[in-house]
Amino acid sequence: MRQVPLSQILEQQQILHGAGSLSRQALEAIARRADGRAIRHSAETGCGASTLLLSHLSENHAVFSLDVAASMTNIRQSPLLRSGVVTFVEGPTQRTLPRHEFSQKLQLVLLDGPHAYPFPDLEYYYLYPHLETGALLILDDIQIPTIHHLFDFLRHDRMFHLDEVVRNTAFFTRTAEYTFDPLGDGWQAQRYNERALPRYDWRKRLGMQLQRPLVRELLGGLWKLRERAAWNASVRILSPAKSQGVAAAGTVMGRVELPPDSFLWVLVHRVDVAGWWPQGGGPAAVASGDWEVSVKFGEHSDAGHDFDIAALVVGPSIHRLWLQWVNTVSRTNEAPPVQAPAVRFVFAESRRRVHRGA
Repeated sequence: MRQVPLSQILEQQQILHGAGSLSRQALEAIARRADGRAIRHSAETGCGASTLLLSHLSENHAVFSLDVAASMTNIRQSPLLRSGVVTFVEGPTQRTLPRHEFSQKLQLVLLDGPHAYPFPDLEYYYLYPHLETGALLILDDIQIPTIHHLFDFLRHDRMFHLDEVVRNTAFFTRTAEYTFDPLGDGWQAQRYNERALPRYDWRKRLGMQLQRPLVRELLGGLWKLRERAAWNASVRILSPAKSQGVAAAGTVMGRVELPPDSFLWVLVHRVDVAGWWPQGGGPAAVASGDWEVSVKFGEHSDAGHDFDIAALVVGPSIHRLWLQWVNTVSRTNEAPPVQAPAVRFVFAESRRRVHRGA
């Protein structure tokens, strides 16, 4: 594996970029998260110490930036740059990104270009369709309101999983969710837009309430109380124990109280991998409140990693969605991860972290 001169890059960090730079902790996090990944193509907006670092982590790296405070000049002249793998596209990203043709999928993107509204969103628009599943998306300076707006959108969106925030830098992983059509609309399908802002929507909601007959309103209230009482679900994972060592395959057991029309599913994922994998080929069979499910903790290459187990009591909609996933896996022999449902769709859950041995 190529030796990355991280300590030398950190030493030169302050003299490379007069307009500010990524934190030391963020650069270390990039190196840590890129370790072991095959980054064939990557891109960043802005340039600085991150450019030097990514020139050692990527096979082909594209930099879109102005030469602000001689930042690009300093990078080009640095002996720490692997110049043969870096392409500099000089100019405002508002012009260079729309004109650029990406012929390959990207495994890493760093957004750190112009910060004024709407330029961070514009950069995201021209780059997100090219991110492949599992790619890293890094967003710097989330303390700035314009960029925090994008950060807030991304952490709600199904296409991304928020891995961590290091100082002012957020790290996301691209999930297996379908790429949102960059030429369409479908705003209702985006999780960020699932609920209207109450300060603008309250008149509509109040009007709908006032139009209902009084009897219907009372009966609706009684039905809600009955429904709430019915969803008295609970679930516990009894085995394996917390932090217990597990083999490549095993059995998860526990206790559950299932309300009517609800289902128990058991999912597993490696803690540093986005998405979950349903286990057991369907919902867990429950006998007198006891359940057990055969699970698989990754592949051979996942030995030595921590895994999370999730036992979830869900309703018919999530149940049908995961049944479709099981049928698709059976038909295609491909098993992309699913996303954990929103809290309001889960009636009860229990989680357990274990460690897979060799």
